[in-house]
Amino acid sequence: MPEKRSQHEFKRLVELAVADTCNLPRPGLWFCSDEVEAIGRPLDRLKVRATLHFLPAGSPFCCGEPGCHLGFGELSEGIGDHIRRAMRLRQALTVDFGQIGVNVHPGVRLTYGQAEG
Repeated sequence: MPEKRSQHEFKRLVELAVADTCNLPRPGLWFCSDEVEAIGRPLDRLKVRATLHFLPAGSPFCCGEPGCHLGFGELSEGIGDHIRRAMRLRQALTVDFGQIGVNVHPGVRLTYGQAEG
C-alpha cells in the first residue's frame, strides 16, 4: 500500500504529469496546481483545482482557453496513468480537473483567430 502523500506531493505529481503529457513547458505557459483533493481508499480519484498562466514570453496566443493549449479532452486519461505509475498504484486513477482557471498576465495579447498585423 502506498504511503500517505502530502498536499504538496500531490500538486507536484499533477504538475509533472501535465508537463509530460501536454508537452510543457512552452514559452509563455505555466500550469500551476492550486489544490489537489485525494478521494477514495484506496485512492481512485484526484480532484484538481489549477490555473494556467499566460505570460508575455509566449505572446501572442490564439486565445485564453486552457483546453486549446493543453488538450485535456484527449489527454486526461494519460495524465491519470502517469500519476498512477509515479505513485505505484495498481488501480485506475481518474483525474478530474473541473474548470481550470486562467491568469492572463500584463503584456499578453490574445488574437482570437485574427491575423497578426
